[in-house]
Amino acid sequence: MDIRHRFTFTAPAGLRAARDLLARLRAWLSARLWALRATRARRRLRAAVPGRGITFGPTRLYGRTVDAYTAADAAEADLERVCTLLEGLHVPYFLVPSDHGHGAPRQVVGVEETYRDAILARAAQRFAGTAGYVGTVGPGGAVTTAVLWADGRLPRALRRAAVLRTGVVRLGPAGQVLSGLDTGCDIEFWRHGRDLGAPSDSAGGSAGGTDPAWLTVPGSRLPDVFGPALVAPRRNPVAEVLPLTARQPAAVAVRRRTVPTFAPFAGPGIDEVLFPVDAVYTWVDGDDPAMAAKRRAHQELSDNVIAPRETGASRYTSHDELKYALRSLEMYAGFVRHVYLVTDSQIPSWLDPQAEGLTVIDHREILPPDALPVFNSHAIESRLHHIPGLSEHYLYFNDDVFINRPVHPEHFFHGNGIARIPLSPLKLGVGAPHPLEPAPNSAGKNAREVIRRFHGRHITHKSLHTPHPQLLSVMREMESLGIEELERTSSSRFRSTSDVAPASTLHHHWAIATGRAIPADYRFRYVQLGTPDMHRRLARLAAGEDIDFFCLNDVDTSPEARPAAQAAIRRFLDRKYPFPSRYEGAPRTSTRPITPLTTRIPSQPTREEAQRREA
Repeated sequence: MDIRHRFTFTAPAGLRAARDLLARLRAWLSARLWALRATRARRRLRAAVPGRGITFGPTRLYGRTVDAYTAADAAEADLERVCTLLEGLHVPYFLVPSDHGHGAPRQVVGVEETYRDAILARAAQRFAGTAGYVGTVGPGGAVTTAVLWADGRLPRALRRAAVLRTGVVRLGPAGQVLSGLDTGCDIEFWRHGRDLGAPSDSAGGSAGGTDPAWLTVPGSRLPDVFGPALVAPRRNPVAEVLPLTARQPAAVAVRRRTVPTFAPFAGPGIDEVLFPVDAVYTWVDGDDPAMAAKRRAHQELSDNVIAPRETGASRYTSHDELKYALRSLEMYAGFVRHVYLVTDSQIPSWLDPQAEGLTVIDHREILPPDALPVFNSHAIESRLHHIPGLSEHYLYFNDDVFINRPVHPEHFFHGNGIARIPLSPLKLGVGAPHPLEPAPNSAGKNAREVIRRFHGRHITHKSLHTPHPQLLSVMREMESLGIEELERTSSSRFRSTSDVAPASTLHHHWAIATGRAIPADYRFRYVQLGTPDMHRRLARLAAGEDIDFFCLNDVDTSPEARPAAQAAIRRFLDRKYPFPSRYEGAPRTSTRPITPLTTRIPSQPTREEAQRREA
């Protein structure tokens, strides 16, 4: 054993807990004292800006009420505020690449350390009458201390911070937080390498020329390069050291603005998604009398043997989930190019079928006539790749799947086109499909036989109830091979134990087996309506649970429990997604039949044109 290990001192758990408690008490006391000091300024702010006080841990800030919100618009506004400030001061600045991690989209701007005092002084003047906040950003990327610009003079910790974040806490109409301290625009103060060895260096350098701990590239070992180089105060995806020769001016388009940067920071990263990504939703209003009668008539003729919950009324019931699912898409997935809604001769009463970026697709356009009418989601999924104009890479959503916070295309695909698959920790089980087991288990077992027959591999896991990354070429390839199980599923009017799950288990494992997908980590929450823990799970989501997606699934809610469950879901969704999306029009009194196809569908490119466009 290494003798050094014998003399390593580790603080007892009780001592560490006491230190942590003391640090929290110190932070709480500091925040309270600051809030008391700023009382008069905040009173003036409340009189001028609609909103309310908001608490983040020990920190008390002020949130501004907004009448619309998307994460992309908020990030753009925060960046614009910083860019306008710097340009007014004639301070040179540059866009710094940032990681596409979990959470809010956030731009990062770099400036030289020598401009710090001028920037803070002008910002204090410019933002004094706003609800804007400014905070220090810790090593993990979270804000550790924050105040309002309206408070007046900044605390010492903020005046000396290597990285600041400035933005606005945005509130919905009921006072709910839409964007907090994880949003905003970061300002990094970059220093020259020759200045980092100073003993007074508060950004983490040390005397004697030792490189800062966050450098992932050579530093002082290249003294002729490092001295005049600009050095970042923390890591970034490209380089923390910018030699003089690398500071060639460039520019990056960020939505409606062009932002200056340096050439090494301007190009797309190797794993950045540059291809288009569409979204496909399937929806049905099972409560529509005509639809319900048609379903009952065909059920009487069906000889499928499967658990009643798989074909019961609750599986086709609409709680208006689709409306909120589309709101979540617009709020948090602004990268989606086009949305396709697949329905059975229906349009939701609230939907604007002519909305920009939306096409309604009827079952008749993608399924053969002898398969209609169809009440089986597996059969519908087997034909989604026949949607005209659909991109090679797309996301398949059930209407009860929601996006909880900002996501990027890189959540679902790698830059080379490989899909990131949401496999579940739950397994399919072994043995033959059984009518009383969940339909995904039976469908997965049938998919397992397909994968074994064509690829000689054994699959074990189900898929999560999340958005499903899809590859058009995989679906076309499987269809071209005349796979018996897939063809049988396409013509299966109701769910059956002989189905496969084309868009989940089968697609995902076929793509993995052929090198076009890999399993990935999806942060996800499942909520089943009408169960005893439904309210607890909804409360965790409302409180800001650390997940990207959630599903509100109505498997077999009893008729007597359905009204209470519907009311709870509606309250939750109204608060979570308060603003109408661009897909919503003036509400009508009932679900509307789809109008004639020739007058409804906008012009779509042919598959060959779409492939050329994506190439």
